[in-house]
Amino acid sequence: MTIPAPELSAPPAIEHEPEARAPAGRNSTSAQLGQRLLRLLAPLQVQRLTLHGAEGELLWMNRGRWGESDQRCLRDAEQGLALQDREPYLERGLEDGKRALYFCARSPLGERISLAFAIVEGPQPGVDAESIRARVLAAMHRYGLSMTARIKVAPHPELAPAGALALAPSPEPAVNPGSARAPLTPLRLRRYSRLRTAGATRRYEIAGEPTSMSADLDRARRLMHWLQRRGSRGSRTPATFTLPLSAESVLAPDFVLQLAPIIQGAALAEGVLGLRIPSSLAALDGVATEHFIAECGTHGCFVALDDFNLTGPGFALLRSSAVRCLKLDPALTANIMTEKFSRATVVAIVKAARVLGLYCVAKDLKSAASARWLGSAGVDYAFS
Repeated sequence: MTIPAPELSAPPAIEHEPEARAPAGRNSTSAQLGQRLLRLLAPLQVQRLTLHGAEGELLWMNRGRWGESDQRCLRDAEQGLALQDREPYLERGLEDGKRALYFCARSPLGERISLAFAIVEGPQPGVDAESIRARVLAAMHRYGLSMTARIKVAPHPELAPAGALALAPSPEPAVNPGSARAPLTPLRLRRYSRLRTAGATRRYEIAGEPTSMSADLDRARRLMHWLQRRGSRGSRTPATFTLPLSAESVLAPDFVLQLAPIIQGAALAEGVLGLRIPSSLAALDGVATEHFIAECGTHGCFVALDDFNLTGPGFALLRSSAVRCLKLDPALTANIMTEKFSRATVVAIVKAARVLGLYCVAKDLKSAASARWLGSAGVDYAFS
């Protein structure tokens, strides 16, 4: 993919550039990392290097001014990285023949901590670009670890991140809280990525499909235990965690009664815990599904409707204020660029969601073009 080249307001050579600087009031760690990356990337003939925080904000730049074309390049890269969150590196061609390189560092939970954006001429003869990339990612990772320690975000042994960088340290073996020796399969988190405005989010979902009511209750206990240990992070916008549930749990008359004391013991703020249920259950037993959703609302949990479409009876479930999230049916988004009916259906769902105050999530996107279209149509997040 070729994207417009950002304008550089300084001569291309960097050998005689003044000392690179960090914006006033920023942590000196950004400047230290920037200087380190400049040295590592020198064989690739660096023209511009900038560092960005979790929300894309500019932390440091080696020269020139940050403009609209730079912002477009960054937004395009953030969308690309969101679609391939297991890969911490992205490379794009620019119209003037240069290359744009993006390096991403994440926290142990998978949240993006920083992003390096470099514009390079290309490697000099005999330069091993792969080894340079590996060293840059290692430096970004070390920076990420220092930032993680500073903001006190650390994984509990029971909750291992899904899709974390290959460079991230492996979590400790999971251990059952009731036994110092009995290992558990770690709960794994998947993070939602923004589509309408690129960047990291604090919305997570427990990875893995539900299997039974007993397994759902077990995962709920372990998640609540971890959230209690994790404590508050002091953010005005707390992270949210969605737990997928099996059809057995949703339709069982006593499931919420068993789940309620588990939730209450964790003393969570309202809206922190979400429960994902299949929207198709409205056709199987609409009364029981509506009752379940209402009960979730009384206990401060929101509901995410999975595989949502307009072809079934699931639309009636939107009457409940406990429903907050619509996860679009992948059948709608798989051919979104070629199927007009699918596009029309997505637009209709998004408009209904806006009226009701809900957010929409697209699953398993296969291309950046699909992500861009869905974002422009108003879909809020991507999830894979």
